[in-house]
Amino acid sequence: MIQRIQTLFLIAATVFLSFTVFFPFAELVRNSDQMLYSLDFNGLIASENKVELVFNVLPVSILIILTLALTVTTIFLYKKRMLQIRLCIFNAILQLGIPGLIFYYVRMAEATLPGVSSYNVVFVFPIASAILIFLALRAIARDEALIRSLDRLR
Repeated sequence: MIQRIQTLFLIAATVFLSFTVFFPFAELVRNSDQMLYSLDFNGLIASENKVELVFNVLPVSILIILTLALTVTTIFLYKKRMLQIRLCIFNAILQLGIPGLIFYYVRMAEATLPGVSSYNVVFVFPIASAILIFLALRAIARDEALIRSLDRLR
């Protein structure tokens, strides 16, 4: 149901997560020849030719796709509020792991290609998405409490 605030929170979380698919998380400038590498959804790629894949970040990609699928699924489970609450908790925990994995891969890239790394604003989007999912979780729990209190009156 689009008119509920938790649906709007979940849609905003989906938008934030979809930005992580299209924009790079971090950039690395190699010290030896000042070559620029970008770490994005596909892996660590040299920015000049866009084809040289230095290494793959498959766990990050799988985790982003999984959390996107969970967020979209949670939107359509509005009639099953308890399942929706459980999925929100699981999804928020998974999304907090995305920046940790990205940080790990940036450190691994710095060890492989000695250079200076910088994080883009997209690095923070999974955290913002987890906060939005937590807000949706609170709204879903309020709805569930309201429904249970109305059942007691009957």
